[in-house]
Amino acid sequence: MSQKLSVLPSIGIIGGGQLGRMFLQNSYRYGSKVVILETDAESPAGQLTHQFIKGGLNDASAIRKLAEQCDVITYEIEHINSDVLLELEAEGKKVIPSAGVLKTIQDKGLQKLFYKNNDIPTSDFLLVENSSEWLSAMHELGGQKFAIKSRTGGYDGKGVLLTDIATIKQGTEPLPFDGPVVVEKLIACKKELAVLVAVGQDGQSKVYPVVDMAFHPISNLVTYLFTPSEISPEIELKAQNLAEKTVKTFGSSGLFAVEFFLDENDELLVNEIAPRLHNSAHHTIEGAYTSQFDQLYRILTGLPLGDTSFRQAAVMINIVGPEEGSGSYVLENLDKVLNIPGVYLHMYGKSQSKPHRKLGHITVVADTIEEAKKTGDFVEATLKVRII
Repeated sequence: MSQKLSVLPSIGIIGGGQLGRMFLQNSYRYGSKVVILETDAESPAGQLTHQFIKGGLNDASAIRKLAEQCDVITYEIEHINSDVLLELEAEGKKVIPSAGVLKTIQDKGLQKLFYKNNDIPTSDFLLVENSSEWLSAMHELGGQKFAIKSRTGGYDGKGVLLTDIATIKQGTEPLPFDGPVVVEKLIACKKELAVLVAVGQDGQSKVYPVVDMAFHPISNLVTYLFTPSEISPEIELKAQNLAEKTVKTFGSSGLFAVEFFLDENDELLVNEIAPRLHNSAHHTIEGAYTSQFDQLYRILTGLPLGDTSFRQAAVMINIVGPEEGSGSYVLENLDKVLNIPGVYLHMYGKSQSKPHRKLGHITVVADTIEEAKKTGDFVEATLKVRII
């Protein structure tokens, strides 16, 4: 007697950016209903979804409306109303990752305290209430260079100030933000790395290979990343184990991107964790057996976790708006780039460019990391965003 196929759960996503867009592109293969909550129907995910709720990401009534139309809720950005998600969980609605995890991670101060209280290595820090306390915190931590991070609201390099004692003493530069912050001792590091960890609803977990990341010096955005990372097998294993341990400490299913500093003594320090799909894993679409988008779908619907190994070496280059100007744009030299085997373009449906705005990305796959990086260097030098 044949087994009757069950209907896959419907999914609600808070946020309609490019992460939601790429999730939709994958989930449509399964035929599931996906509902997007966003302020603008022309957002990257809003353009593709068949189920759309117009509303603010902190609007409790809009989130409750979303909950009525789906079996499980997730989110593609941390800066949302976690209080209503806690209420919905208490009422029996499934939220992945849990609202409690989100509550911790969306406050960088609580996130750092979580690491400290659970013996997870992280950089030295102090929590202060306003800018008048920055200098004393810097002196207490010791050293000269620091990262000042707004406890809430920061993303894509915003809400982060890299500074030093001399600059703050002089007081000649306007401060970009005030209020409660994390004052963090700046780590002299060899590399910044990322590891993606998947935890299923049954508690089983799988870990992706380590990713090497490079950041833009002004915007602090990831500009370029690749795997396999140029680290030793011992450090690779240590990073994967530490990422898995850290994520499992939260006690929630979900997809988690763990970002590390590798210091000059080859010690790993957890920088931040994103409890969601992440820019550092876009190259899994072409490079891995299971993309991060398919993995999250499996987690949300209770399907088995997919294989996290990579089929080929992979490089990802972000396509961002130029520093000069805003407006409509074209991609120059796209034909030269797409004429190369193993090059894949992903645009996010954003009609307007702004300085440092993420417009899309390109993935390069090849048999070796040397080949992939060589092509990636050509792509980065050749493909240009031009404002028209």
